[in-house]
Amino acid sequence: MDTPKLFRNLKALEDASFPKECSQCGTRFENEKDYIEKSVAYQKAPNLSECRDEQGQVYLKLIRNCHCGKPILDHFGDRRDQSKQGEMRRKAFDKVIKTLIDKGLTAQSARTELLNHMNNRKSPILEKLGIFKN
Repeated sequence: MDTPKLFRNLKALEDASFPKECSQCGTRFENEKDYIEKSVAYQKAPNLSECRDEQGQVYLKLIRNCHCGKPILDHFGDRRDQSKQGEMRRKAFDKVIKTLIDKGLTAQSARTELLNHMNNRKSPILEKLGIFKN
């Protein structure tokens, strides 16, 4: 599996963890993407492990080797908002998707067009349907 794709839906738990610097050679990692692209898989143990914090929230511990061989650790969590408000937003999003599917869009097209609208991009398909005119 392509490493950048694997971590696309993850974010650093602590914004302060970047930039990060290798204590052995000084290589600097500006952000999560840079960390993954400039490092290599850790060979001595699984480089990715699931952990739980004190509140029971799941996060991932990722160990990768700097090009000099020094292991570098970081923690990542799911971008999903686990709060009650986040759950309500997901339910509302799903209801709108269902409505768009009922109007004839495929599930993928409905999702793409709704995300376009939510990111302030034009959606000619939704405008044609009379929904969310910009």
